[in-house]
Amino acid sequence: MYLQTLKSCAVALAATLLVTGTAQSADTPAPNSKWRVDFNGKAASDGEMQFRVTPQSGDPILVTAKINHGRAQIYIAQDVLADFKAQLPKERFRAEIVAGERLLVKAHSGEQAFVLELVTTSVAGTHIHVTPG
Repeated sequence: MYLQTLKSCAVALAATLLVTGTAQSADTPAPNSKWRVDFNGKAASDGEMQFRVTPQSGDPILVTAKINHGRAQIYIAQDVLADFKAQLPKERFRAEIVAGERLLVKAHSGEQAFVLELVTTSVAGTHIHVTPG
């Protein structure tokens, strides 16, 4: 009886781990050579936004942008752009503003695709959307 219960628990645990592992993999976006970051809203507080750039091979790079209270979305995009340019390797990545409050981060020609994610933000009043392409 004990052995049967142990086998049942082992099967249930294996199934749970399989489902959890699949869900975590699905949450991670696929690498792309170009990412858009859209900023909406006005900074209702001072704070920081932290992004993670993860190349297909190699170590992730954290980019931290400080944002001041009262900054509108167009200026938030400019602040984040300045920090991306200062903190990412210039020979591998290029960042620019397009359409006012949209940041575009691209891999240089010949460089590998990467994943860009917003890790955390402590800036109240803003919404940040990171999408490939």
